[in-house]
Amino acid sequence: MNAFTCSLKTLARDKSTTAWAFLFPLVLCSLFYIAFTGLDDAMGQPVDVVVVDDAAYRAAPGLSETVDAVSSGDDQWLVVKYAPNAKEADHLVAHGDGKYYGYLAVSPSGEVEYHRDWRERPGLDAGNEVVAAVVDSYLQTAAFIAAHPGATVAQAPEFTKAVQLTANPPSDEVRYFYSALGFATMMVSIFATTGVARLRSGRSHVGARIAVGGLPRYRVLAPTVGAAYVLAFGTLVIGLVYVRYVLGVEFGGRETGILAILAVGAAATTAFGAAVAVLPLASGALMGLSAGISCLLSLFAGLYGPGSQELADSTAEAAPWFTWLNPAREMYDAFFSVYCYDSFDQAALILVRLALLALVLFGLAAFGMRRLRHEHI
Repeated sequence: MNAFTCSLKTLARDKSTTAWAFLFPLVLCSLFYIAFTGLDDAMGQPVDVVVVDDAAYRAAPGLSETVDAVSSGDDQWLVVKYAPNAKEADHLVAHGDGKYYGYLAVSPSGEVEYHRDWRERPGLDAGNEVVAAVVDSYLQTAAFIAAHPGATVAQAPEFTKAVQLTANPPSDEVRYFYSALGFATMMVSIFATTGVARLRSGRSHVGARIAVGGLPRYRVLAPTVGAAYVLAFGTLVIGLVYVRYVLGVEFGGRETGILAILAVGAAATTAFGAAVAVLPLASGALMGLSAGISCLLSLFAGLYGPGSQELADSTAEAAPWFTWLNPAREMYDAFFSVYCYDSFDQAALILVRLALLALVLFGLAAFGMRRLRHEHI
């Protein structure tokens, strides 16, 4: 117990360790809050399009009424700019600096066409999906009117119904903060790296005394790792409280599940830090290595923006075994599991993998610490 208390106080008083493990993730979460708060609202903004307002457009049954309905009111989907002909509409789109997603026009044969601006948005884009949904809705309504002479747009039934497939609505904001929590979980491994590195002879006066003391390695390693875990988990809890209640980020009421994930994740990354600490490197190099690996693994957890998220998702699809070896990605997946699913089953499976990884890494750390007795120091 004395060894545990001593290790706890020593690690807590280490300013450089505290700065990297505690302050840096909090600063990162604050920057994320500034950068990404309101991202979900921004994704729901109406889409700017051009509509060719000619004779064919006005002759299309119910089309003008449909466009007026989706471009006004509280639930506005489109912001419409009218043009007298297709040439003028194409000019507005081409010289609008990417403002307009494309233009709607009715062909002489009466077909509704959406001319998308592929020049500015060559890939998948949510805005174009909104316009396509409006066109599809109109075509369904027009087919109903054609099949029921005398019917109006208001009499057409709803052909689609909004459903929510996940326990909480998808959120791009939450995704970034889950990546940040995964990164923070990796960074707290520095507590174990610093604590275990001091136990090695030649690294510190404490390590030299331990080496000649003849204590079994488990009696030296276990209290230090235990103290590192307590500090790691406590730091993560403080970080969660800061993100949830100070920054006001909603996690869908799943904070209890997140705490359970942080508890297991802290164990895995504490084991990772202990395994790094037994490498034959200087103490400063070990801390740098631990932080560097944490930053690298967080790349595959989507921490660094859309490009990083695409890389992380494609890597998880192509090589799922790599995600099992990446605590940052496993933490991210576990967070999203409790956010999206009604049950804890998927997250529990991830936590089992994290626990097994922790056991393997603890074993490597114990193996690396096997030589604590030396004839010569």
